[in-house]
Amino acid sequence: MMKLHFDGEQNPAYCDGFMTQEGIFSLVSLLNHCLYPYFCTSKITIVMFSTVELAAMLAFYEEEKVRVASQLKHIEQTLRKLKGKNVDATSGAVLTRIGTKAKKRGPKSVWGKFILEQLEAANKPMPYKTLIDNALIFKGLDSNHYGIIRASILNSAFRLRSIQGKIATVGQFGKKEKYLVLTAWLDEQGVLSKKHRSNFIQSAGGEPESVDMSSIPRPRYEEDMEQ
Repeated sequence: MMKLHFDGEQNPAYCDGFMTQEGIFSLVSLLNHCLYPYFCTSKITIVMFSTVELAAMLAFYEEEKVRVASQLKHIEQTLRKLKGKNVDATSGAVLTRIGTKAKKRGPKSVWGKFILEQLEAANKPMPYKTLIDNALIFKGLDSNHYGIIRASILNSAFRLRSIQGKIATVGQFGKKEKYLVLTAWLDEQGVLSKKHRSNFIQSAGGEPESVDMSSIPRPRYEEDMEQ
């Protein structure tokens, strides 16, 4: 025996447990009636970014991409050394497990040396942008090459900072912009010397944060001692 179930308007909604076309229409109508007021009265927040904010976000994530890629490359190089524990008597560098020096990582980048020379010549903290602009002039390139030069500078700065411990970044509390400094300008508490602190305040417009000196690495492998 076929069983029919009717809705409020006496339209057959179910037939032997299956929803009929009329039942589907009724259900959709009911859902629209119940949910429409909710969506009309709910506040939907739309976040809008200015051109400057979008540019800053793009630059930040490009820098993060370069930083993470450099870290991954360093991890892969270290793993290839097979966690050797032997030490070279001359340089103090850690050798691979078989007792030989790790292979060179290929042609050296000119940008590590460039960064150190720029900081030493200016003798003051320097933001990344100034360094990149100077690099474009150094290579005789126009602004169309900004992205390529920026990536090279960031990659070399990461190596100098995170692997060799020759430079560090200093910023202001609550601000994203970082300035590059030589680690030789920092005391044991990670505070800039009086001269370089004064230069930072003049350029950045505020007091510099101190650097966690325990985060400054010391190169263990001979290849890490090179720029």
